[in-house]
Amino acid sequence: MRTPWKTPIAPLALAGALALAGCGGGSKSTAPVVPTPPSPNSPTNVVARFAWGWNHLDKESFRQILTGDFTFAFAAADSAGNPFPNHGFGRDTLLTCAQHIFSGGGTEPKATRITLTLDPALIVVNDSRTGKNPGWHKQITTSVNLYIKADTSEYRIGGNARFFVVRGDSAVIPADLAAQGVVPDASRWYMDRWEDQTLSVIGPAPPARATYPARPTATHSTSWGAILALYK
Repeated sequence: MRTPWKTPIAPLALAGALALAGCGGGSKSTAPVVPTPPSPNSPTNVVARFAWGWNHLDKESFRQILTGDFTFAFAAADSAGNPFPNHGFGRDTLLTCAQHIFSGGGTEPKATRITLTLDPALIVVNDSRTGKNPGWHKQITTSVNLYIKADTSEYRIGGNARFFVVRGDSAVIPADLAAQGVVPDASRWYMDRWEDQTLSVIGPAPPARATYPARPTATHSTSWGAILALYK
């Protein structure tokens, strides 16, 4: 007796399943993950974004969080700040420093590696400056460990830093951000002052003919302000 012909159901089903798997969502994307900075939606995230900018050599992350009236203040005893009015400088100068450190274009070689570590838990307190409303103004003091590798030089910086932040509905919006449509916003925070409190190794005074600041040597402990002055 002849055996009836039967369709090979199992092999066909397997082939169909494999075909569907190839067309469905089972495959994984090979596109690289693009790192993104923290959103400046809180006082701690403003400082976290600041640190992210250093670690990723990204000036743009600074530009987005500095107020139009931003001030960087050198440590009181840091002679690197002597050439600057009021021992500090503003937003445009800091962005120029960041450009030269991260991407080059200044008189010093750009950084090839930066590692910045702040306190793992940033403590927010009310702004201690006179006349600042605690609802809009906060401050964060943190320890600082910063390493910068640039060509044959290595800079190591330690100590503290104090950051003053302001809520977006009370901040001075810079003209370049306003031109992009940024408006006062209570859900966003900015940095309006950075006070350097890092340590600087005290050495012999530079020769009288030298222009200040003197270039730090390789593997040199210095202040954060001195690095900014060097790359201005």
